Amino acid sequence: MPEAHVGRRIRCLLFDLGDTLWYRGNQDDWEKLEGASNQHALALLRQHCHSSHLPDLDDRTLGQRLRQEFDAQVRAMIRQTPLLEPDVSKAIATVLCAWGYADAEQTLCHALFEALRVRIPHSRPLFADTLPTLTELSRRGYALGIVTNRLWGGTPFHEDLRSLGLLDYFNLKHVAISGDLGLRKPNPAIFEYTLNALGVSPQETAMVGDSLSADILGAQPLGIYAIWKPKPWLSSWVQEHVSPDPTRPHEAHAPLPVQTFPGEDTADAQSTETEETTSSLPKGMLVTDDDHILARANTSRDYLEQFRQGEIQPDHIITHLTDLLAIFPERKQS
Repeated sequence: MPEAHVGRRIRCLLFDLGDTLWYRGNQDDWEKLEGASNQHALALLRQHCHSSHLPDLDDRTLGQRLRQEFDAQVRAMIRQTPLLEPDVSKAIATVLCAWGYADAEQTLCHALFEALRVRIPHSRPLFADTLPTLTELSRRGYALGIVTNRLWGGTPFHEDLRSLGLLDYFNLKHVAISGDLGLRKPNPAIFEYTLNALGVSPQETAMVGDSLSADILGAQPLGIYAIWKPKPWLSSWVQEHVSPDPTRPHEAHAPLPVQTFPGEDTADAQSTETEETTSSLPKGMLVTDDDHILARANTSRDYLEQFRQGEIQPDHIITHLTDLLAIFPERKQS
């Protein structure tokens, strides 16, 4: 309730990025952008690697395969050490070694990783209420920060944040990117990094994000007020289970909806597929999302089911970012 926030004297809000401040755009446009990055990486690879060391495939298929096998290596690394960022150059090197190119230098592997980057401004539109909400929260006196799990950070990502207008609200000193820090949510250290930079305590802070595993379960053990903003296509299902009753039979609960693009990434629910391929997942569900990766790391954990049974309880649930304005009033200046 809003009174709880006032009582806790919250003066800082931390935000996730994907499916919180922005979402993936039209699927066709996304595939074109990703395909262009794949071809960029493949052209670079062909400059350094003899064709005999590469699978005998056309360029489009081989570029897709490079990305898919890189993604698979990254997921495996995260599941082995979920709280740490994977070594992306090592992931590329492992793929190339499996193809027969065992002597790839780290500089080349890192360059291939960078070539696979899909830039943000053309691929992830901001939600319509993102900038207006940030403007008003800033006006009301709240400090703002970002804590995000993202492989691709660095200067290009900073440029993307600036291009979207987000650096009008977030100082780069207050932006924690897993790819830059080597730490991944729900690791408490990545939250503490931003808290220390902002000079606030956990009890003065709220975290807003779409991931039960990374955002909610990462923030709450520190004493951060955890606000869940479910992916839009999931909102109706969530509202039916805001007050879960574990005594009701399982069949009484509505099944999870199936999303179709355009829309947002999701994987709060654990996939029951034995193989991780895009085609094996319901539309709109991506195997790279935090909740999917962590659920598959421990197959007993399905985060939406835990929420439904009341085992995961966000401190607050919102549908739109503008809902924050009803929760956080103007702060009294000391």
